[in-house]
Amino acid sequence: MKLAELMAVGRSPDYPVAWVGERLIEWAEFSARVTKLSHALAARPEREWLLACAEPHDFAVALFAVWHSRCRALLPPSLREGAIAETREQADGILDDPSIWPTSPGAPEIPSLKPLDPARAGLDLFTSGSSGKPKRIAKCLAQLEAEVATLEHLWGDGEGRATRPVLATVPHHHLYGLLFRLLWPLAAGRPFDNQTCTAPEFLLARLDRLGPGRVISSPSQLARMHELIPLESLAGRATQIISSGGPLDAATTARFKTALGEAPLEVLGSTETGGIAWRIQDGDDAWTPFPEVAVSVSENSALSLVSPFLPERTPLTTDDAAEILDDGRFRLLGRLDRIVKIEEKRLSLPDMEARLASHPWVREAALVVLNGRRQSLGALLVLTEEGRRTLALEGRAASARALRQHLSNWFDAVLLPRQWRYPDALPYNERGKLAVADLARRFETMEIHHD
Repeated sequence: MKLAELMAVGRSPDYPVAWVGERLIEWAEFSARVTKLSHALAARPEREWLLACAEPHDFAVALFAVWHSRCRALLPPSLREGAIAETREQADGILDDPSIWPTSPGAPEIPSLKPLDPARAGLDLFTSGSSGKPKRIAKCLAQLEAEVATLEHLWGDGEGRATRPVLATVPHHHLYGLLFRLLWPLAAGRPFDNQTCTAPEFLLARLDRLGPGRVISSPSQLARMHELIPLESLAGRATQIISSGGPLDAATTARFKTALGEAPLEVLGSTETGGIAWRIQDGDDAWTPFPEVAVSVSENSALSLVSPFLPERTPLTTDDAAEILDDGRFRLLGRLDRIVKIEEKRLSLPDMEARLASHPWVREAALVVLNGRRQSLGALLVLTEEGRRTLALEGRAASARALRQHLSNWFDAVLLPRQWRYPDALPYNERGKLAVADLARRFETMEIHHD
């Protein structure tokens, strides 16, 4: 069912929508909450709402209510306090507390909802830009519907399995989680699990409770899963495992193929582009473009595309280098900018450098990605007089903890620098540039401080 028509057409009152703990939310309850909240929001002056709902079910209610009140939804880059505060300034109001939502059973009858205009309804997401400032990315409902329809065309369950649940180890407030664990299940009529299974044992417990289902996950979580549970225990429980946010390494792919008979399905995409391509690695790392997504490369080998998930099919050139194969598939050759991914989380190095430089201890900051057992960040900081004095009095460990605490207002813990250097000056070359190789060399000696 098209998302624009979902609330107007509806489903049977007892149709399953979501599992919240042990309780199954049915269509009658879900639609009643959306309808009541949408009419309440329509009577208010705010026109843009920041959705900071921690619970996926509450978030889905808020999103459809905002759309049906002819307002616009904004999604913060994360649910961390600093990220919410920063994006809150761009919205008229915030929806993060279910207690403000009208749910009184004694309320008067509210008129039913009408279909949405897919070209007008939409949402804005925020993602790291190469300049260091978050980019606001607008998506209309028509783009989201086109992607949901493509996902169902490629991987729909078919008759007899339509109500198998969708479980997730990833959050719902990024485009990947929003599409795969909320909007696609709602359109296809599959119940989604409200719990985010951050640990593999939680995932197994939910699969046992809810029955076999599709699992929406990420490379970092899948790479560690074999250390915590036998992957064979997912056989017969996980009907499909989908991964996005970064490439799966060959060892993880091989482990899942051995245990389950097939490697996870990987999806390539970004906030700006939506879905681009997919693959199931089996001795081949090439990507197959989504139907109707046309790929090419620019003069500097950047991947370019024309897609129904972009505004008016406007051509877009990405910051990924690529090569097109004779069969129409393509391989990625690395990034062309300073946007990196650590544990599948996208990070703008200039953004974090600016946050570090805003601290009273730091005059200048530079970051570099260090490749070890797992990728991590190294930070080179030119300290202020106050910073040098604190370093001498408190020591390296305490100083690093304080700086990490400062960054935690905006960034997830896995993104924070693990190694620190405090040079008198940054290693600028003769052109006034900071070369990655020069930055990385500063971390080759034994003075490295790990925090």
